Amino acid sequence: MKTTIRAFASFVTLTAMAAPASAAAPLSAQQILTQFNLVTLGNAVSNNQQVDGRSFIGGSLNGGVFGARPGAMGSSDYAGLTVMGSANGMQVNGQGAVIMGSLSNSIVNQGSSSVLGGAVNNHFNGPSYVAGPSANNQFNGGKLSQATAAAQAANSTDFAASIKGLSTSLSQLASTGSTVNISDGGQGNRVTFSAVANSQGLAVFDLSSMDKQIFSKGEFAFDLKGANTVIFNVDETSLNFASNFLNGSASELGSKVIWNFHQATDLTIHNQFGGVILAPNATLNNFNTIQGSVLVNQLNQGGKISWNGFTGNITTAVPEPATYAMLLSGLGVVGWLARRRRA
Repeated sequence: MKTTIRAFASFVTLTAMAAPASAAAPLSAQQILTQFNLVTLGNAVSNNQQVDGRSFIGGSLNGGVFGARPGAMGSSDYAGLTVMGSANGMQVNGQGAVIMGSLSNSIVNQGSSSVLGGAVNNHFNGPSYVAGPSANNQFNGGKLSQATAAAQAANSTDFAASIKGLSTSLSQLASTGSTVNISDGGQGNRVTFSAVANSQGLAVFDLSSMDKQIFSKGEFAFDLKGANTVIFNVDETSLNFASNFLNGSASELGSKVIWNFHQATDLTIHNQFGGVILAPNATLNNFNTIQGSVLVNQLNQGGKISWNGFTGNITTAVPEPATYAMLLSGLGVVGWLARRRRA
């Protein structure tokens, strides 16, 4: 058995050595949550609003200020802003940009950049590479002869598969006994969420039987009781709400709470909101500050998206697809070695 384990270890090592040294590793769902403030699978439009942390736009982008808090973003193979389509009228203040399509009328104030399509009327204040014509740009940080490493990282992760898989997996978690109290008298318009965490500090709320009623109320109060990761599973397909998060709780929730709108196709939020918004099939319209990350299909941004830094742990609740792949690969190799030994 020891020989088999050593052979498997050698196989894994050789496989790793065969991979290109410069290739960025795919991100797990946990890494996406800890590295990104905004992920859209499709297009994003911003009304000159700010995203504090790192962003990935799977389609085209129009407007917005990105990487507004460079010091809060932490390390990543990805640039401060990655756009898989074209971008226009935006500004990046930290860790550079990667634009896979064309770029126009934009400013990159800090960090290296790569534009793989055409570029016109842009200000690059850090070292930059532009694959297409570049005569009408200002290269204040100098020109690069090749694309940055962050440009290679842009294609290393299947964001759609990862966040859709995460949303589906979280939706299947059973309630940990967390409760919801809806008050129609006295305070009248209040919903109180009381968490019950399991031994790993995970609390799960199943809101499926009352989500329309909950999001019709004007006040949300929270008692997390020390839970370090909190999941709210919501199965409504369309929600338009303006609930107030009481006692400054929105800021606290941004680092540990995931609102899993796993069936939503349309979300509109009018008031300040706290927590990660996970809605991979939805178009989100926000008109106020979101304290936490946003992972959606498309975005119409009318309010700031603030980086709180996700500190929760989803790996104990939802094994990563990569873990399954490695396990199956390992079992396959061990089985092959065992058959060969018997032969």
